[in-house]
Amino acid sequence: MFLRLIVFSLQLFPLLLIQALCRLTGYLVWIISPFRLPVTFRNISNIFPEKSRAEKMTLLRQAYITVCQTFGLIFVLHRKDLISTIHNAKITGREKLEQALAQNKGVILTTCHACWFEAYFAWFTMSGLPVSLIYQEQGNPLTNAFFIRQRQRFGKNLEHLSSRAKMPAYQEALNRGRLLIISLDQSHGHRGTAVDFFNEKLACAKGSAVLHLRSKAPVFTSVYYMKEGCLHIDFAEVPLPEYDTINEETINDISSRAIVPYETFIRHYPQQWFSLFHRLWSKEKAYYPPVQRTINDIFPK
Repeated sequence: MFLRLIVFSLQLFPLLLIQALCRLTGYLVWIISPFRLPVTFRNISNIFPEKSRAEKMTLLRQAYITVCQTFGLIFVLHRKDLISTIHNAKITGREKLEQALAQNKGVILTTCHACWFEAYFAWFTMSGLPVSLIYQEQGNPLTNAFFIRQRQRFGKNLEHLSSRAKMPAYQEALNRGRLLIISLDQSHGHRGTAVDFFNEKLACAKGSAVLHLRSKAPVFTSVYYMKEGCLHIDFAEVPLPEYDTINEETINDISSRAIVPYETFIRHYPQQWFSLFHRLWSKEKAYYPPVQRTINDIFPK
C-alpha cells in the first residue's frame, strides 16, 4: 500500500521535478540521518584506503543522493524520457555477447549491484535477448509481486528465477540458450568461496563457477552506469583456462577471475554502487565501528 501511494504521488509531477525532489531527499537524508553510515564508511574505506576522511565523506554524500534519486526513478521508468534514455543506452561488447550465445550453451552473465539496476533489466527486456535473472525475493510477497509487475511494463522477455531455486533450474536456463544474470557482490557466508575483493575476503557465491564447470557456458561481466546523462552498459568475457575437475580450488579460481574486474568499475563509480550500503565483508558489528560526524563531515568541501 505504501509503495502504491509513492507511485501514485510521483505520477502527479513532471520528471524534472521528481528528479529534483529525489535529490533533495537524498541530501536531507545525508544531513539528518544517513542510514547505515558505519557500513558505508567502512566500505568506502576498503575501496579507497588512501583517501582522506574528507574525500570519503564527499563520496558518501554523493552516494546517498544518488541512491535516493535512482530509487525514486524506479517507479517512473516507463515515462517517455526515461524509456528514451534506456533505448539510447551506449552498449559495449554486445557483439561478443551474441557470439557467445550462438554457441548454444547459454551465457553466465555476472554483474554487481549498482543503482540503475532496474534500467539495466528494462534494457534487456527491450533488447529481445533471452535473459533469466536470479533474484532475491522480497520478504513481503506483495512487494515482490509489485517489482516484478514494474519490470513487466517493458515486456515479458525477462524471466525471474528465485535465488531459492536449486542449481538444476539455473542449468536448465543455460540449456535453453539464455543469458543467466548472477550478482557477485553479495556475501554468502559459509556457503560462499572466499575471494579477495579490495584486499578483504568476500564470501562470493559459488553458482557462476559451478555452472561454468558443469555446462562450459562462457562467463561474462556486465556493468551499468550513468555518465554525462547517458546510460552505459558494458559487457566483457572473462578469460578462463580449461579446468579438469570441479573442486574448491577451481571454483575459487573462477570466482576470483570473475569478480576482480568489478573493482575497477567501483573505483570509477563508487557513488553508483548500491552494494556500498551492504554488509559485504563481515556481518559482525565490530567490523563497522560508529562514525561520529563533524560539521565539516556533513558539509564537505
